[in-house]
Parts: sequence; C-alpha cells; structure tokens
Amino acid sequence: MTSKARVLVVEDDEAVRRTLVRVLGRTECEVLQSGDGGDGLRRARELHPDLILLDVGLPAKSGLEVLRELRRGQDTSAIPVIMLTGLAGLSDKVEGFNLGADDYVTKPFAVEELSARVESILRRVRRDRAANPLTRLPGSPDIEAETCRRIREGIPFAFHYADMDHFKAFNDAYGFERGDRLIECLAACLTDSIAMHDGGAGFAGHVGGDDFVAITSPQAAPFVAQSLCGLFDERRSRYYSAEDLARGFIRGHDRQGRPETFPFVTLSVGVVTTSCRVLDRFPKVVALASEMKMSLKAGPPRRLSSFAFDRRSDLGVLRAWSRAAGEWLTRADVLGQGGRP
Repeated sequence: MTSKARVLVVEDDEAVRRTLVRVLGRTECEVLQSGDGGDGLRRARELHPDLILLDVGLPAKSGLEVLRELRRGQDTSAIPVIMLTGLAGLSDKVEGFNLGADDYVTKPFAVEELSARVESILRRVRRDRAANPLTRLPGSPDIEAETCRRIREGIPFAFHYADMDHFKAFNDAYGFERGDRLIECLAACLTDSIAMHDGGAGFAGHVGGDDFVAITSPQAAPFVAQSLCGLFDERRSRYYSAEDLARGFIRGHDRQGRPETFPFVTLSVGVVTTSCRVLDRFPKVVALASEMKMSLKAGPPRRLSSFAFDRRSDLGVLRAWSRAAGEWLTRADVLGQGGRP
C-alpha cells in the first residue's frame, strides 16, 4: 500500500458524501467518489481501492447487490467494505455480513466512530499486505517499524536473526512443497519460543525465504534463542524420510552437479542486544545480527542448531550467553557462540 490509502465512497446522498469525504480527508486518505452502485462497481474494478464505504440504500443497483458482485469478482473479492445503513437496517446488516461485509456504520454516524472504524480496517490491510503469504508473520516493513519503535521509545531489546543451513539441499531432495512446510515449522518454533519466554512483549517476523527475525527483551533473549534451536532440532525430523533419518544425512548434488552428501537442516541464529551495544539505527542492528549469524555459518560443521550473541560492547564489557554452558560468560573474546557441535 502506498503512503496514502485509497478509499472509494459510494453514496447517492450528496450531503452525506461530502461529509464522508471531509472526514476521510483528515485521515490522509485519497478519497474517490461515486454516486450510484453501477458506477461504484465499475470504479472499484478499475481502481482497486484499499477500502470501500458503500451505502446500502443506493438507487437502481443497491449496496447489497454491489457487495455481492464485488465478492464474486477475482480482483475485488478481498477489498474491505464498510456498509452504511439507516437506523432500521438490521436485516440489511445481517444480509450484508452474510455476503462478506467487513463492518457497518449506522447513519447518522459519529465522526469519531467512522474515523476509528476506517483506521482500524486500514491498519489491518497494511498488516496483511506486509505479512508473508506463507507464514502470515509480519514482513520486512513491520520488522523495521517495530525495531525503530523500540529504539525511538528507548525500550531495551534483543534482535535475533535466524535462517536455515543446508536448506537448498533439502529443497532439492524433497521439493519446494515440503520446503514450505519446513519454513512453516520454523515459524511455529519461533512463535512458540517467544510465547514461552517473552509473553506478549516479543515480536516474530518473516523477512522472506528461510530468514526470520525475533525481537525480544534482553532478559528473555537467551531463553528464546535456546528454545528456538531446541524446538527446531526436535521437530525437523518430521520432514525427513525414514531412510534419511536412519542414514543421518541426505544425498544430493553440489552446484556443479556432482554427487554429494548433506547434513540435516540446522539453524544459525545471530543475536545482538542493547545490553552491550548502542543500537540506535535499524541498519546497524541488522548488520550486527547478520555478522553474528555468519560467524556461525563460517564455523565448523554442526549437527544441531546454534546461536551466537554479540558480546562486543560499546561500554567496554564483553559478555555472552553460551548455549553449551547454560550461563552468562564474561570473556576477552570478541565473538561468542553457543550451541552443541
């Protein structure tokens, strides 16, 4: 969605239409207008607005008829619709909801209520469009927005950047459909880990492909990272054949087409926290977490998933959580990593 949402108002009463346009103008929407059902349907098909305000009692083609045709159209079936109805429109409301209306506003309406309902639906539209279509987790724009919000409000946080090792070999061996199921498994492991250890304060996002992000409190970070790695290592076996599980690896080909064996998929999770670093810009956060993730990938082969905390400190303190030791460590090392070999 562009910075200005497009809202189509389909209302035959000119005075009401002017009021709606004025109210929507305050929300920084681009307002499109139509005075009858047929024209409104045509404009919806041509312009693909982000939201439609549709009067039930339109002449010739009623609002309910327009709604029915919108929901039948492939290009218009998902457009949110707020129906406008009179005080005595209970039956219209029931029929409208059955046809797929998203909300109703009763005329005469309170400006504050209308604005709130419009904003609520537009927020949902933005969230849905930014979400990854496979996992339904928030995508890159929301990941950046949530990180920047915590920076702006001075909220301490940890940023976890996770992706899979040897995922291409898995996809080549089992196909993209099972690869998608494994991505969904990783998403579930991430959200489960946050729910267990950071409650309502944590955030899970899906950058794309097999790249995921978690934003948690610094205190919860080691537990979330450890849980994520443990859950994924436990659940991944569901996606391998019995033969491969017994063998302990999969057979495939390298990029030159030569036969090669590959270990099971593991996770590499890089974590950076405000406990040690001054994280004041989103690109810096991503770069540091990516560096920690790549330090794991550049290390020796692993059978199990692992995470690495950045313990280089802007405050002169070097600290890291070790998955292997199960405790906070203070060392002179620059990079630290936890996990089992």
